[in-house]
Amino acid sequence: MIYPATDQYIDLAKNTLENGEVIVYPTDTLYGFGVDATNTEAIQRLNRLKGRVNPLSIVLESVDHMHDFAEFDVEIKSEINKLFPGSYTVLLPSKKSDLSPLVQNGFPNIGVRIPDHFFPVQLVKLLGKPIITTSINRHGNEPLNDVTQVEIDFPNVDIFEDSNHIQSKGSTIIDYSMSPPKVIRDGDGPYPL
Repeated sequence: MIYPATDQYIDLAKNTLENGEVIVYPTDTLYGFGVDATNTEAIQRLNRLKGRVNPLSIVLESVDHMHDFAEFDVEIKSEINKLFPGSYTVLLPSKKSDLSPLVQNGFPNIGVRIPDHFFPVQLVKLLGKPIITTSINRHGNEPLNDVTQVEIDFPNVDIFEDSNHIQSKGSTIIDYSMSPPKVIRDGDGPYPL
């Protein structure tokens, strides 16, 4: 079912996540699949939908919230503050947390996004937990960014649509676990700033 990504429907998205279900939501780049990042069964459901098991990134509400999940110093925080909110994913050494082990899937780093879009950020605030963010595609296919096609390919997933959503290359991924930081994928966010 397709719903508008508005304040009126954000509680429905929150309830769907609390029930361990997968949703589709808009970001400042591509639409994303989302589940509660602490719910292993929900992440397994997501992995079955995508047909793969890889590390996943999380959405947080603020850079300060990142300290609960990642290790970074004041210098890195200063640079990250310039990126967020925005079309970036940063990779940082992870910290022990309540996240499902399937988020990192054995990797030492955690991918974090703070999109410049109210819906996922507000959803994280309401849920009180990070949510997964990953592109909408099955393994080996290009990401979908058209909700009509998403509904055809994934008919049992609630979709929260932003009618102003635009085409995107995805987020720019920057690995801050190394010095100097390394761009892993060029996306919508320019780097270096």
